[in-house]
Amino acid sequence: MGHAPSRRPFLAVFVVVGLSFLSPGQSPNDIQTRQPVHESTPQSTSIPSKQDDLSLNWNDFDHRVWVNAKTYVDMPLQDVVDTVPELKSMTQGETPKDSASLLHKVGKTCMELLQHTPSVASREDQITTQRTVSRISQGVLVPAALPPTREKQTFGYLLMSQVTDAGVELREYRTDKKGRPVSYSGSKSGQVSEGFASEWLRLFPANQNQSRFRFLGYQNMDDHKTLVIAFAEVPDHVKFPTMFSFDGTRLALLFQGIAWIDASDFRIVQLKENLLAPRPDLHLTEMSISVRLGDVHILKAQSTLWLPLEVDVAWKYKGVAVEQQHLYSDFRLYAVHSKIVPQ
Repeated sequence: MGHAPSRRPFLAVFVVVGLSFLSPGQSPNDIQTRQPVHESTPQSTSIPSKQDDLSLNWNDFDHRVWVNAKTYVDMPLQDVVDTVPELKSMTQGETPKDSASLLHKVGKTCMELLQHTPSVASREDQITTQRTVSRISQGVLVPAALPPTREKQTFGYLLMSQVTDAGVELREYRTDKKGRPVSYSGSKSGQVSEGFASEWLRLFPANQNQSRFRFLGYQNMDDHKTLVIAFAEVPDHVKFPTMFSFDGTRLALLFQGIAWIDASDFRIVQLKENLLAPRPDLHLTEMSISVRLGDVHILKAQSTLWLPLEVDVAWKYKGVAVEQQHLYSDFRLYAVHSKIVPQ
């Protein structure tokens, strides 16, 4: 079942995570939660004026699906390892003696990183692979073996750190080769994924009460000795869910995942998220988000920055499997230059 390219995407994915921001001079106890919202059309972005605009209102069926989900926090450890291939080299060990304060240390590091993240520009390579995995034949969904399509796009990428009355916001934008804003960054087949630059703020202090956590073990990841933590969002605690738009229908989805935390400085090295539960009722059987972070050396920056280097998003929807990879390179500080024009 193919999908012809069109100006309006067949499937648009706009991630929204419940983010918290710290204003200069605020203490962690003063943090208020704000939520950037990406609308279901690629042309607009807005911020709700009231937090209640995004309050969850699950119907009974949605609630049963999420509440009865089998999570990494509850599954036997070997089942978690078998489910998440990235954990194959993980070793078990004693839970850290200070495990009660582990999340506090991670949250504190997140706050420090947010406060010291300037606006930066980079190159973004977006690689989209799409294949049809099933089709409808005589009213029945059957396997399909159509060859995949692959498309590579290159954008200018801006990660803007903006100080507002409520705190600091991280927002992302794409530009063309001439630095002009790109209103639509989807592939020719209409696939869009964006808004993942601040996904690591899921472990921000004010957001941690929306999830349950479990220490799993130790693992070397990207040359870092890491502590491995599983998490799962709690349906009744999530006030600001991740929002997606499928075929123009806006949905709130919940996630579970794995976080690899540097054992020495408690920075998030990698984050892997999966749907809390499949949604065959929505024809959404799989979705995953993987964010890899690392040191970025910028000549004019006062210190080495810790930024997303790669984001991989994959999903299966209505028999179509999509993988969209975002690679970031050539980082530099971003500044707006202006001049006074005589009247």
